[in-house]
Amino acid sequence: MYREVSVLSNKPKMGEIEAMLSKGVAFSLTEAQYEKKTGARMPKDGNYLLKRSALARRCKEYGFELRLQEKVVFMEKRNMT
Repeated sequence: MYREVSVLSNKPKMGEIEAMLSKGVAFSLTEAQYEKKTGARMPKDGNYLLKRSALARRCKEYGFELRLQEKVVFMEKRNMT
């Protein structure tokens, strides 16, 4: 009984993202898409991600502004009738 384990690197491979940035068209990535394209986990610290990460540096190089939209949880009152 073996489990397949996904091994992610600490250092992202930015080639695919750089190719997307070089097109000059706005785009967004989910955390899963980032991991698939770079082979690394997306940094958990939002400030680090936006200011000092490899992604932040590449966005700056290509003239992109980097924004982060955190996970959103909605609570709606159920009708209890």
